[in-house]
Parts: sequence; C-alpha cells; structure tokens
Amino acid sequence: MAITIITPGRPPLPGHQSGVQYVDPNMTLTSGTLRTSRQRWEEETLPRGVKLVLVQSGRLRCRIPGQSEQVMEGPSLCIIANDGDFSSTQLYGTREPLRYTIVQLGREALDQDQGFLPAHLHWRPGSDPRMAVIPAPRTLRALALQIATCQDNMPARDLYLGAKTMELAALSARLLSSPQDTGRRLGNSDTERLHRARELLTEDLQTPPSLHGLAAQAGMSTRKLTAGFRSLFGTSVFGYLQEYRLQEARRLLCEEALPVSTVAHRVGYSPAHFSTVFRKRFGISPGDLR
Repeated sequence: MAITIITPGRPPLPGHQSGVQYVDPNMTLTSGTLRTSRQRWEEETLPRGVKLVLVQSGRLRCRIPGQSEQVMEGPSLCIIANDGDFSSTQLYGTREPLRYTIVQLGREALDQDQGFLPAHLHWRPGSDPRMAVIPAPRTLRALALQIATCQDNMPARDLYLGAKTMELAALSARLLSSPQDTGRRLGNSDTERLHRARELLTEDLQTPPSLHGLAAQAGMSTRKLTAGFRSLFGTSVFGYLQEYRLQEARRLLCEEALPVSTVAHRVGYSPAHFSTVFRKRFGISPGDLR
C-alpha cells in the first residue's frame, strides 16, 4: 500500500500540535494534541465518507445537522457517516488537552454491502449525516498510542502506519457491530458521578484518593464505583489511574523533555518503579523518549 506523508498545515486553533499524518487512496489519518483556552464553537466541513474520531483524553461537544448535540469525553469513539454538503461544529474543553486520533474513510465505507456500518448509521441519499459515540476500549487506545509514538526515522514507517490505521478501522467496525448497552445500564446521575470521580482521581497524581475516599467524594458505594468504572471506561479505577499517569508521563517526556526522575515524581511514582511500569507499558525505557 502506497502512503504519502502530508506536511501538517496551519494549526486550526492556538495550542494545536499535529502528530502523525498521512493519506492513501482509501483513508487518511491524523493524530495529535490540542490545547486551547478559547470557548467558542468552531465550524468545519464534514468530509464525505466515514469519519472515526478516537478521543483518548479531553472533552469536546459536537453538533451535526439533524442530530442532537453529542459530548465526547475520553476515552470514547465517535463515528460520523456523511455523503452530503454538511458541516459540523465543535466546542473544545479547556480543562485538559484533547488527545485524538482521526481516521477518515472514503465513500465506499458507506456502502451497506461493505458491512462496515451498523443499520442505524446507514446513510441514505438526501438524508442528514449520522453520528454515534461509544466507549473506547483499551485495545483501541493502545493502537492510537502505537500510532502516536511512531518515530519519523522508524524503518518501514509508512507500512507500519498503514497497517495500524487499517487495524484501528477494523476494530472500530467490530465494536460498531457489537451491542452497545453500556450507556443503557447506567443512568444519567450515575454517569455524571463517574465522570466526576474520574476528575477527582486525576486531579493530584502524586496523592490520589483511596478507593473508599473517591467513592465517598463521588457519592457512590465502592462496589458501584468499581463496577461503573469498568462499564463506562473499560477498566478498573486503578487501571485508569495507572494509564493516565503513564500517558501524562509520556507527554512530559516527549513535549517538555524533563528529566526522568522529575517526570516520575510528577505522576506519582518512584524513579525505579516508574521505569519498570513504563517499559512494561510502552516497550521502551523512559530515557529513550528524551
């Protein structure tokens, strides 16, 4: 598969940092981070085809014609099917950076015979775009991380990125075809409490609350908190905290070039333990990213 590297253009918003970008005849990938303090709706043209937006962390609100507003809060996967002249508008959260991976598939992905989209997302001539948001499991987030950490000088980089992009699209299709009942099992009040608990959990990475303390602050029992975390975020409370710590550590190492010991302290690890868990998670030592 031939892949052409795209030179990132002008950043769409202040604080935007483009990461990996490439295109082939059937799909385009963009991976990056956006930091903004602007609180205003931004409009962009919807491409024709199927757009997969994986939000690894951060928050945004999205509006498209014919559908109610959707809130995407990482980790989540948004799917938009469109074959008309439409635009979407987004309002980006300012509390934490928006880390995202976007795969744009061509119009052939809209074909019902392809079997990529479930029935409720099928596009019909003359209809408005279709959009759905579902929780993103760890396997999908791991693929996005592998894409984001791909080095420019990596051997066979283009082939690697192409394979990972197709794998991400295939896994998304499988998730779409599976029953998504997570949101139905959780009421709005429980979902709000779980999102609040997640915020409390990551406010202070050096001294996070205990499980009992977190449950009390969120107004839930520990049993409901742990079950709800697995249902809504696809992992345990401890698993989410560890992943958040390591993702933040990777960002600090890559973007701010801080000493490994400083990064370890900031995210709540001793240097020795930090190196062990980092290498286990990413397959490289923290020092390799500096």
